[in-house]
Amino acid sequence: MEDVFHKEMKSLEDVDDYSLIKKVEEDNIILFTSYIQEDEENNNQIKIGHFNKTDSGWVWDKTANCNGKWSGTLENMPYLWCGTLTEPRHEKVYVGDTEAKMIEVDGGVKRVWYHLSENENEEIKVVFTDGSEEWLKEVIK
Repeated sequence: MEDVFHKEMKSLEDVDDYSLIKKVEEDNIILFTSYIQEDEENNNQIKIGHFNKTDSGWVWDKTANCNGKWSGTLENMPYLWCGTLTEPRHEKVYVGDTEAKMIEVDGGVKRVWYHLSENENEEIKVVFTDGSEEWLKEVIK
């Protein structure tokens, strides 16, 4: 999986540099940043790549930008949900009824959360250290 990531990133002509932040093998996830000289606004934003293992090897099948509170990549299952939290009072994120996984970055200043789901219309909420909650994405029924 990591070899495919490096090969794909090196083949992108517009990407001047990139950095692998974390690999989560049990979910086939790689967290990374990229740098494009002419794109200062989007440089070093945290992205997440999801990989599938096929008979012929690893395939990078989807990417999401995780710099906002939430983002989703919904082309096909599993759907990839992610976001970034910077407030220490944010304790957990729930996507539907499932607690999202957290990865600390920048020395713990930022925490990237992600969740793989079979539901393309998930509710997302953050739970604060005091137990209160805030909807990041609410589904109106």
